[in-house]
Amino acid sequence: MKTLCKLKKNELATDFKKIIKIVKKPKFICEKCARVAKDKKYLCEPIALKV
Repeated sequence: MKTLCKLKKNELATDFKKIIKIVKKPKFICEKCARVAKDKKYLCEPIALKV
């Protein structure tokens, strides 16, 4: 799977269930586009969220 940052709108719909698992309880945010994920491997420029 591509990083969330590089997914196109139509790709989001096809992988929706997997994406829900990736973004649930996020620990990282992308500096470039502000998307969030629980693991930094899913983002282009991840930085840790300070919770």
